[in-house]
Amino acid sequence: MSVATASVDAAAPTPGEVLTHPVHGPVRIVSTCTRTVRGTERAYVDLEVIGDEMRISVPADGKDVVGLRPLLEETEIVELIDQLAAPIEALEKKASWAHRIKSLQMQLQTGRLSDRVEVIRAILRDSGGTPSSLAERNLLKQAIDPLASEIAIARAVPRDEAQELLQSTAAAALEGQAA
Repeated sequence: MSVATASVDAAAPTPGEVLTHPVHGPVRIVSTCTRTVRGTERAYVDLEVIGDEMRISVPADGKDVVGLRPLLEETEIVELIDQLAAPIEALEKKASWAHRIKSLQMQLQTGRLSDRVEVIRAILRDSGGTPSSLAERNLLKQAIDPLASEIAIARAVPRDEAQELLQSTAAAALEGQAA
């Protein structure tokens, strides 16, 4: 997906601007400030995770490193939904449960949209559509929630509706594999 390479201009953070953090999803720029770190003054951007009470502070000159990007546009959302809807192929050989979970956690932490979609697909494939373990359910939630929040903001729809779109699309892909 071409979206993963997009970045935000580090020179002009604007309070109120909505961007996407690779792990936390949509964030709003709250303020900018200067802090002294190890004797060096650096500009920081304070971010608020939308739909959460969490605040994040990132160096203003390192926003590209963190991976902040603009919200998805409609064409990118359609691309993402198409990727999620692709038939899910069964694995020939399954790794141990602990190894799969660890691998999926690491994949989710990359922040790439394509990896986030693949985590959703893998969990649904490996669990037969309904994750039975708490670890799988939590991982699925971590994969879907930021994406649903971003789609909800980009399309101006309720978050629940965006979440249902993602889950039903992935479930249909799983059912297509069984058919």
